Amino acid sequence: MKDSKPSIILYIIAGIMVLIGKAFNFELILLLFKPMVVPVIYYYYLQTKTKNTSVGFSICIWLFFLSDLIVMIYPDSGNAILYVMVCGMVSYLLLINFAIKGATNIKYSPFNIIFISILLLLLGFMLFTILNLKIEDIINNYFIYLTYGIVLIILVAISVFNNLSDSSTSNLHLCCMGLCILVSDLFYAFNKFIIALPLLDHINIITQFMSYYFMVSYFNSRRTDAAKNNIKSTDKWKESTVIKDE
Repeated sequence: MKDSKPSIILYIIAGIMVLIGKAFNFELILLLFKPMVVPVIYYYYLQTKTKNTSVGFSICIWLFFLSDLIVMIYPDSGNAILYVMVCGMVSYLLLINFAIKGATNIKYSPFNIIFISILLLLLGFMLFTILNLKIEDIINNYFIYLTYGIVLIILVAISVFNNLSDSSTSNLHLCCMGLCILVSDLFYAFNKFIIALPLLDHINIITQFMSYYFMVSYFNSRRTDAAKNNIKSTDKWKESTVIKDE
C-alpha cells in the first residue's frame, strides 16, 4: 500500500478551499478546487485499496463528479437539477446493490424493526413535506423528485439496518456514508426550496465531501470484512470436521 497521507491531505485542503470559495463568492477558487475533489479522493482510493479496482465504486464516484460539474457549470439551469438527480439515482442504486450483497448476520430483532420503522416514517414525512411545497420546479418534476427521494430513503434504511444487525467496520462506514448523503441532500433541498442560507449550503458541501470519504472507506473495508468472514467460515468448517472425525 502506498503512502496515502499526501492525497488525503490534498483532499482536505481542496474541500476547505471550496468552502472558502463559497463563503466569499470566489468563483476562481471554486473553478480551481471543486473539480479536484473527486479525482483526489479517487486517487486516495487507488492508493488504499487492497484488491482490484471496483468498477461499481468507480462508476458511483465519477457520477458524483459529473453531478458536481453540472451544478458548477449550470447553477441556475432548471434542467441541470434533473441530470444531477439521474446521476445520483444511478449511484444510489449501485450502492444499494452493494449494501444488499454485503448484508450478513441479519437480525430482525424488535428494536431493529421499530427503529427502522420510525426512521422510514420520519424520512417519508420529510420527503412528502418537501414534495408538497407549492414550487413550480417540484410540481413540474414531481415524479422524478419522488423517485429520487424513495431511492435515497431505501439506501439510508438499508445502510442503518445493516449496521444495527452487524456492527462491522464496513457496515459502520456504509451507515456513515448513507447518513452523510441524506444530510447533504436535505440541506441542499432546504437551501434551494425553503430558505437560502450560506450555513445550509456549507453543511451540504461538508457532508457531501464526508460521504465521498466514507464511500472509499466502505469499499475498502467491505473487502477486508469479507475476507475475515471467509476465514471464520473456514475455521468453523475445520472445527466441525475435526469433531466428526473424533
